[in-house]
Amino acid sequence: MARNDYRAMLSKRMEKEFSGWFEQEHIQEKDLYRFLHTMKGTAGTIGLDEMSSFCSSQLENLSDTSETLIPVRSLKNFISLMRSFFHSNEENAVLEEEIEEVPVSIEENGSFVLIIDEDAEFASYIKETLEENGVQAVIALTGKRGVELFYTLQPHMVIMDAQLPDMNGFDILTQINDIARSRHVPITLVSVDGRAENFSKAYEMGAMDFIPKPININVFIPYVSNRLKYRSAIWQSALTDELTGAGNRRQFTQTLSQMSALAERKRHTYSLVMLDLDHFKKINDQYGHPAGDEVLRSFSSLVLRMKRETDYFFRYGGEEFALLLADTIPAEAIVLIERIRSKFAETAFTIPPFDPFHVTFSAGVSEYRIDEATVLNEADQALYKAKRNGRNQSVVYALDSGDVKRHLNIMIVDDDLLVRKMLSKQFAGWKPNEIDVLIHEYPDGISFLESDWYKPDENYMILLDGIMPKMDGLEVLTNVRKRFPDDNIVISMLTARTNEADIVLALKSGADDYIVKPFHPQEVVARVQRLTKRMFK
Repeated sequence: MARNDYRAMLSKRMEKEFSGWFEQEHIQEKDLYRFLHTMKGTAGTIGLDEMSSFCSSQLENLSDTSETLIPVRSLKNFISLMRSFFHSNEENAVLEEEIEEVPVSIEENGSFVLIIDEDAEFASYIKETLEENGVQAVIALTGKRGVELFYTLQPHMVIMDAQLPDMNGFDILTQINDIARSRHVPITLVSVDGRAENFSKAYEMGAMDFIPKPININVFIPYVSNRLKYRSAIWQSALTDELTGAGNRRQFTQTLSQMSALAERKRHTYSLVMLDLDHFKKINDQYGHPAGDEVLRSFSSLVLRMKRETDYFFRYGGEEFALLLADTIPAEAIVLIERIRSKFAETAFTIPPFDPFHVTFSAGVSEYRIDEATVLNEADQALYKAKRNGRNQSVVYALDSGDVKRHLNIMIVDDDLLVRKMLSKQFAGWKPNEIDVLIHEYPDGISFLESDWYKPDENYMILLDGIMPKMDGLEVLTNVRKRFPDDNIVISMLTARTNEADIVLALKSGADDYIVKPFHPQEVVARVQRLTKRMFK
């Protein structure tokens, strides 16, 4: 999106703020401070340098905690001056678009950045500039949502504002820093408050960088590229999951290949066990993510103690683990797994002020027969069956049982027939081995909601148009989030960005992401693959 479009969006947001002021006689000093705080960072980032400097000078005279009442009528000159910054730039808008430099390209494929910032214009500008350079980004407008997305989407980098509506960035840093370090995820704090003590505090608490707003986008993009490449190099060199002590996904892949090659050469067999902690998301939701981390560490410690020296144990992803047992048939593997399952079920976790609670796990076992892809798929099928049968049990894959693939339902809700058909055609070409992708089309929100579409054991990706006849996309979004759980439903809004307020409201109402129209269908598929990945770990 051109920089001039962001100026128009920022102007609309400013006018909305002014309209709210005009409806009352006074505003509090801290509200004016927050308004200028936001405007300063965004204005400088999108090229309104004079406006940013003006806001900065005004902030020096205000307090972010004062409840002193300021008469709205006394702000008329201030409001007029703020408006003038936009008017003075209109005549240069076309020229600036013509000479605007092409952003530096970020080459790392599959990079994924989480942006935590209440300033929707700033966050959107950063997100879309990154995505123009090949890096996916997702926005959280609150600290609580940011922490949730950090744990569920596992980003490669976090960029967050030091001041958020529900908590500050330093509070978030305290919650996620240990896990970020274990995953080698760089955390960058940004803020209009560039005092030296904020730099020191950020570095002392574990942030990799502290960058004052406004940012220079032509410097910021190469900076993000640098950090992502550095993170990738470190990640590739690490083989152990630091949180749990188990081998990581990369080590699992290497070991699985080695054992498969050995099985082919020497006609040895091995068993693969996939283990998944039951209802783990509820643990995070009820007791907090630190409690969830303690459960993961305890489970891993137990397995590492009880497994044989010749067995290999890995954290496959999230709350899912894997065991490779050499020279072992499934019947023998089940004996070990059941001992571990019984012992783990006895473990009591105590998180004050809550009562002690217990956690169980489900397991799927398969034996190497054809190749590593087959043994992995069959173990996954057995695990899925164990979970569908009620969890807290172990299931061995049976050759005559038939595959029970997990379903991902792609729900395309858009009144534009061309968009629906274009996306349906693109998704029809996506055929992952372990998942059945089912595509459903709806011309409006009412027909979607009345279709009896939801089944608890299924997984859903909803692509929801923001503006539709009969029922607005935001109303559909709110309806879905109120009526259905969110652990098996991912929602992405399709928007032409004609109304910035809709995007903000959508994110606050529970949208996981938004995709800007016009878009390339293959880019939508890649994005859906990323967003739904957590449901199939």
